[in-house]
Amino acid sequence: MEAQDAGRRAAARTGLKTSTSFVANPVVSPRRQPQLRERRTKRLTGEAAMPSGGKLVQSRCALSARSGRPILLIYAVLFHMQCARSMYIVLISWLALRISGDVGSVGKVLICWQILALTIGPFAGHLIDRSNRRRAFAAGEMIHGSGVAALSVVTWVYGSQPTPLAALYATATFVSLGSLLSYPSSQALLQRAGAAALMRAVSRGILAGQVGNIVGAVIGGLCLAAFSVTACLLMCAGFSFVAAALAGLVDDQDSAPSRSRGVHGRDLARGLSETFGNAQVRIACFGLILAFASAHASNALLAAFTRFDLKSSSETYGFLAAMYSGGGVLGSVALAVFSRRMAERAMVGAGTVLLAVATGGFSSAGTATEALCWQGAIGLSFTFIRAGCDVTILKAVSTGMIGRVRSNIDAAIGLAAIVIYLLPSLLQGFSPRAMFVSLSCAFACCSGLILWLQFCSARAGPPRPGDNRRAIPSSPPVSTRRIEP
Repeated sequence: MEAQDAGRRAAARTGLKTSTSFVANPVVSPRRQPQLRERRTKRLTGEAAMPSGGKLVQSRCALSARSGRPILLIYAVLFHMQCARSMYIVLISWLALRISGDVGSVGKVLICWQILALTIGPFAGHLIDRSNRRRAFAAGEMIHGSGVAALSVVTWVYGSQPTPLAALYATATFVSLGSLLSYPSSQALLQRAGAAALMRAVSRGILAGQVGNIVGAVIGGLCLAAFSVTACLLMCAGFSFVAAALAGLVDDQDSAPSRSRGVHGRDLARGLSETFGNAQVRIACFGLILAFASAHASNALLAAFTRFDLKSSSETYGFLAAMYSGGGVLGSVALAVFSRRMAERAMVGAGTVLLAVATGGFSSAGTATEALCWQGAIGLSFTFIRAGCDVTILKAVSTGMIGRVRSNIDAAIGLAAIVIYLLPSLLQGFSPRAMFVSLSCAFACCSGLILWLQFCSARAGPPRPGDNRRAIPSSPPVSTRRIEP
């Protein structure tokens, strides 16, 4: 008893609260006592060790207390990144349509934007997992901005003459290389929030990105009517450069991945196994493919739908492209406010059903106002699906594996995008409205498949202990075992 009282007094002098889970024992070797005190301090401050890679993930309290400024910077980075992406899509789609007058040309240009994601995307994810995430993101944004700036120089050189489509193909391929580095790195930076705060962090990150999509699309549509294409492209490149500069201010010292020295082929195989072998990640992968297929359909067909079916101008096209993110903003706000009450499974299921219904309604729109409303509903469903899938993936995948998993999913999304972009060329006799009708039917079938997979996963029950050893722990482990000498 006297030894235990002395241990309690020693623990009180260190500033730690005593409990039955830890009692200082003077019989313990003096060399072990500092290690035991350090272990107890980590438990009280909310730090938990990742099961793989030794990565420390902070709880929500630790994040808000010590990482508030970096997480806000990450939101600002996501805003400027999506500004550049949205504005680039609006500019290059309208430019390709104006040069050739063919709907298929828009799809061909955007196919070049996905080729690298399909071919070298998984390898890029492997390199991201072995690199500093902040530097990888900044490098990707610099590549994206440089490609857009190069296209602006080409349009300036040709002046009033039509810009060759080959220049659009080449720059779109180069720009996509930057996206391969930027997006998986940004997801890895968001993962620092920890499992308890992931829904709120992801919701706010999506909100920042959706606002960026709105700003970029509106600026792109208005600039096309007021300024030259060269000036618009330079402004788009500026957003990428600002995102890279802001990424340099993010303190990611506690999110740097453990640099594995293993065999590259084995690491790639582990990434594929984690992506398609984990049931939760597999369902999230299908959901993201469906959501981004809708976004790519909007990229490929919205310009032609606005010009030929609605008989509207570039300003209307810009507002329609922005309204896709307008509905996403509403969904992001709702998720940020009610993040603790939202279940990822329900969000994905409801979002897929709403996506199919809204796409069918958009295909029947006869006026710009109706199209704006249905476009907002599509954006709302996209946000529900993406938020639910992102949270599921970030909870189920370790920090050292997130680059490979996200790049593999991006490669699958790129394959679906190429199929979407080939539709105008394969279905030349169909109008954009008829293509949207066909896509709504396909989305309904995919929604049924995802709901069935969720039902089968629910019947299978939760995973057994040890089946998902790389998941983020929801709370720090606390031992109730007395420490013996």
